[in-house]
Amino acid sequence: YVSIANLLMNPAKQKILVTGVSSFVGCHLARGFSQKSGWEVLPTGSKNVGNYENPRDQRIQFGASENDWTILNLEDEPGIKQFIRKVQPDIWIHHAGYATNYASPDYDTRKGQETNVIPLKYIFENLAQNGCRGVIVTGSSMEYSGTDKPCLESDSCLPETPYGQSKLKETLTALEMADQFGIPTRIARLFIPFGPLDEPNKLIYYVLDRLKNGASVDLSPCKQKRDFIYIDDVVEAYGLLIKDLDRGGSDIFNICSGQAISVEDVVNWVAEKVGASKSLLNFGARTMREDEQMISYGSNDKAREILGWKPGEVQEGISKLIKHHN
Repeated sequence: YVSIANLLMNPAKQKILVTGVSSFVGCHLARGFSQKSGWEVLPTGSKNVGNYENPRDQRIQFGASENDWTILNLEDEPGIKQFIRKVQPDIWIHHAGYATNYASPDYDTRKGQETNVIPLKYIFENLAQNGCRGVIVTGSSMEYSGTDKPCLESDSCLPETPYGQSKLKETLTALEMADQFGIPTRIARLFIPFGPLDEPNKLIYYVLDRLKNGASVDLSPCKQKRDFIYIDDVVEAYGLLIKDLDRGGSDIFNICSGQAISVEDVVNWVAEKVGASKSLLNFGARTMREDEQMISYGSNDKAREILGWKPGEVQEGISKLIKHHN
């Protein structure tokens, strides 16, 4: 067994495959890892580079060069088998997944099962046969039960949404496969990442875009509290998770700020930092969703202690996003 620390010094050996590179987080992972010396990144997605629309095509330009791009359909078992045998990745970053309508009760659980869960069985089996040293799976804060306390990795999870249930099933399947095939595995439970190339309709991005154009923004009262984490901190956490695979076994880590910040505060910070008049913010113009959870945040103590991860402040992240947006 060659430790990952040693592999980092041997670029010929350190192949890091990232699935879902057309996604917001996926493109940042691919780009962030490609900037580390000794890491060869293999970016993948479900379609040809030219078949993606904005903002996915921009993300691919940001996270991958066309020469490196590989089309990988996770539901194609023979294709996966052939690909893994040919490429023999050292690390598999399992970020792709079915997330359409993730916030809705109408999330398609059958499609979620087919994309998020079933492929893990043959992915792990083939990785084990080809000497893979570890897997990182992107999980979600939506796997947790609704609670007003900070979510802990050790909590028993009773997700309240179909998407949360699908992601929890993915986590449990990954842990089971990791155990069965002896592949070190880490689950990165992401809370609310934000940053450049996020979905344009996501809150921070949407508010920033409107205010920069001098347009008013209709908002709910925004009293709900959430846990936001800047994308650069997320990429750093994944890098530390890769190193942590040396410990072997399986583990789950919350990737979050550890703070419950009101959405109202976040929106006000955006307005302050772009120098926009707060009169453009129409709080209460929209009603809140009936089932809206008023507080949701995680504890990042475990990631700080075991990984040595130190995420920045949310306000700092907003400043970086605005700088990038200019």
